[in-house]
Amino acid sequence: MKGLKESLPFQKSTACPSSRTLLSFRSEKLSTPVSNLVSFHLSSCEFCTAELPLLAHYRSAFRGDNKTPEMPQDLKILAESILKSKKQDWFTS
Repeated sequence: MKGLKESLPFQKSTACPSSRTLLSFRSEKLSTPVSNLVSFHLSSCEFCTAELPLLAHYRSAFRGDNKTPEMPQDLKILAESILKSKKQDWFTS
């Protein structure tokens, strides 16, 4: 249709602050200059504006030690066997 504005994809971009930064903004833990930058970004980014209230429900995920847990050994063996067979398929095709 003529006159329709082409919309940008609804996704986080490299210009978007991290979820951790948005959470800090929400809890008012950012310095004033950084908070002002986030506010400015939120004024034009629909994705981050939508993400901000959702982060209130998941704030525990951003606290404390954020190390990735070890993969269970059985799962690691399964994944390696699947990837090994796929790799062999790629080279024999």
